[in-house]
Order: sequence, then structure tokens, then C-alpha cells
Amino acid sequence: MYKGFPYHRAKYASPLLLEDVLVKYPEMRISVAHAGYPRIDEMLTLLYGHPQLFCDLSGLNCFFPKSEFYYYLGRLVGAGFSKRVMYGSDQMYWPEAIPLSVEWTEQAPFLTKQQKRDIFYNNAKRFLRL
Repeated sequence: MYKGFPYHRAKYASPLLLEDVLVKYPEMRISVAHAGYPRIDEMLTLLYGHPQLFCDLSGLNCFFPKSEFYYYLGRLVGAGFSKRVMYGSDQMYWPEAIPLSVEWTEQAPFLTKQQKRDIFYNNAKRFLRL
């Protein structure tokens, strides 16, 4: 059983399962929740090949240790995808975690001011075509 979700299967959480859709509908923008965690290599592979793909940080920025969040976000940014990472909180049940997730993102030592602004606002604006 997966944390109380008896029907969850990890094999169906692979970002690579989106690849056929991304190829068939190249104009459709898709955002991958939790940035495909824990499959960072698969996420980077898809981001590289599909410019319409974005991801969000929900869950990563408060459910895991800060060091794991920074490792994962650092891989995304270090690979050049800071323009396709969006802030997310995923906090329907624990809204008190939102300030923590914002703080962790703001304090990420490897992010520039512009990258933080992109993650918190500009990338979502572009993704939603606002």
C-alpha cells in the first residue's frame, strides 16, 4: 500500500507516459505535477525534447527535506529549464505549509532573482497565455 492509497502504482507515475501525447499534440501545453518526482532524469529528457512541457514544484517544496527539494530543483534549473518550472503548493489539506514552500523557494541559494520571479509568476503566466 502506498501511504494509504491502495490503488497507487508507481509504474504509472512515469513522466515518460506523456511522451506519445506530447508528440501527437505538439501545440498542447502540459504541466507535470511534482516535476515528475522522483524521476528527474525522465523529466529532464522530456523537457529537452518538448518545449510545450512545463512542471510544477508542488509537494516537493514541503513534503521532503529541504536538501532533497534543492537537489531536484537544482537539477531542473542547472539543466536550463528555469523558464518552465512553476511554483505550486499542492496544499488542500495543509495550507499552513504554503509559507514554508514559498520561503524554501525564495531562499534557494542557486536561484537568481529573475529565476525566482519566473518560477513564482512569469512561467505560469506564459503557460496559461495570460
